[in-house]
Amino acid sequence: MYGYLTSSGYKGLVCGRWMLFATDTEYYEYMREHEEERHAD
Repeated sequence: MYGYLTSSGYKGLVCGRWMLFATDTEYYEYMREHEEERHAD
């Protein structure tokens, strides 16, 4: 997981693309859920 804080929110790297999140916590939660879905297959 990789990201950084901007004036608009937290920019996080997701599957090679940058996505903007309201906070770093939302980014980490999104990534955790995304990882759990990948392992469920």
